[in-house]
Amino acid sequence: MAVIDLLRTSAALRARVALRPGSVVLVDRFGELTAAELLDQVHLLGHRPRRAARHTPTRGLRVLPPDAALRQVLLEALAGDGTLDVRSRGTVGGASTLHRGALSPTQLATLVDLARRTGLRPGRRVASAAPGVHRHGLLVALGALALGAPLVDLTHLSASRRIALLHRAPPSLLTGVPVHLEDLLHADIEFGGHRPLRIPRIVSGTDLLPETLRADLARHFHGRVHDVYGTTATGPLTVDGRTLRGVRLRSQDGLLRARTPFTRGRTLTTDRGRIDPDGTVLVTGRTDGAVPAGGMIQDPGAVARLLRAQPGIAAVQLRMVPGERSGSCAIAEVTLAPGMPVGLAPGPEELRALVRDRLGAASVPSEVRLSSPER
Repeated sequence: MAVIDLLRTSAALRARVALRPGSVVLVDRFGELTAAELLDQVHLLGHRPRRAARHTPTRGLRVLPPDAALRQVLLEALAGDGTLDVRSRGTVGGASTLHRGALSPTQLATLVDLARRTGLRPGRRVASAAPGVHRHGLLVALGALALGAPLVDLTHLSASRRIALLHRAPPSLLTGVPVHLEDLLHADIEFGGHRPLRIPRIVSGTDLLPETLRADLARHFHGRVHDVYGTTATGPLTVDGRTLRGVRLRSQDGLLRARTPFTRGRTLTTDRGRIDPDGTVLVTGRTDGAVPAGGMIQDPGAVARLLRAQPGIAAVQLRMVPGERSGSCAIAEVTLAPGMPVGLAPGPEELRALVRDRLGAASVPSEVRLSSPER
């Protein structure tokens, strides 16, 4: 298959993009970006003066901030040598960096099956709310670029601006982790007015998708909702509970064990779950006992450090509580510095917006509670 060779390296991706110089590859808050404009920027990035890059780390996604726009992600991907450094929130500790090289034919076959079953096609506009420096967002961005599907970047926009952009560039497919999709659902209800969005395909990934949220998304957007399950180590595993091409899953002692084209011949334990007699895969929880927060597992330490660094804040504690819609939610209890009036301190929504801007939507606490220090 010719498409296999086109995806193996950054050079091949550049060649793929060069075939359609006048086509729009990205729509974001800066406007439209054509294939020719993207390649021009890649050329400039690859020819920076050496003295300016002398102390710069090896190019890759790790040089980008967590809130990098998808056009920055595409630039780094196309300017590199085919190896990408992907941020991943590990089950233990903070974010880690995984090194991904060129795709093998079997890996590509799995991804092609994923695109087919979720409705990703050439020419169909794809809106992504998943940060491009993480596996989910990167997979969407590069897949859309390779297939010739215009990408709409919703990452790190305010709720009202996301809805406005979706109305300007209506997508055929919307993707994100559950917390992103739930945010968009509420944003469209609040800011959509009498023009609710109609999105034919909605793809949820990275974490468990509550059935109530799935039903709400399908009803509001009048679309078909796909639940994609996978891990950073194994790659995508299932779509709507059905294994993808090249994936071998089995259940042992209440744990799911996977062998895929991305595991290099190894069988890895993924999460808690079972496989029903008809072959449907059901994920029931994390193997490490971590509690999903409706999307990516949050990094409480990073959120607490960011909030504590703000003027007038003395202490921050994050705790998980049961949630009506997502199973659980994070509450940030913020203690103000002595003498700081509540009215002069940053407000709860201001602090939530700060976390979204710096750490991404998946790290935003469901609620921020301010309190003065005990006397």
